Amino acid sequence: MKLSAEFTFETEAAEMIYQAVLPELNDNFSERSRIGLTLEDADCLLLTIKAEDTVSLRSALNTWLRLVQIAHEVHEITSEAR
Repeated sequence: MKLSAEFTFETEAAEMIYQAVLPELNDNFSERSRIGLTLEDADCLLLTIKAEDTVSLRSALNTWLRLVQIAHEVHEITSEAR
């Protein structure tokens, strides 16, 4: 892999976000990028993206950052409704 990006999300919703996006890892069949997702502790989610080229990196970044954002927004909405 030539390129990589790593993001740490510190949020109270880290475990919920992790569980929400974890199934997407099984659908990641790209030969040009690899995704790593780990729950570091109760409030820290680590997303690692490695790619062969900039196009693959940009595509994976767009997908995974959006997935994390949507999971976080859904958590906020459901928390407010309680």
